[in-house]
Amino acid sequence: MKKLLMIIGGVVVVAIIAGVAIFLFVSKTSSQLVCKSAEGNVTIMYNDTDLTGYTSGNGLSYDLEGQREVARALGIPGYLDAFESWFLENTTGSCTRK
Repeated sequence: MKKLLMIIGGVVVVAIIAGVAIFLFVSKTSSQLVCKSAEGNVTIMYNDTDLTGYTSGNGLSYDLEGQREVARALGIPGYLDAFESWFLENTTGSCTRK
């Protein structure tokens, strides 16, 4: 039993490390739209053709798959402009592109 728990624990640790490594890789290789406000924060990671990831917090949520569909329809530049406009109209914050 102890051996089984050690194996499961090892698998969990490896999965966590892999997840963090993938997130850091995506963060470093993608451009970002960083939107911050008192109501919540959203960082959208993207490249020329797709949304590659996101972080959100402080009360805001973000549906990556649903937003990818919108981004495909508008194109990445159009999507970023539309999202930034929505954020500025609906929060007290601001957005920057990195």
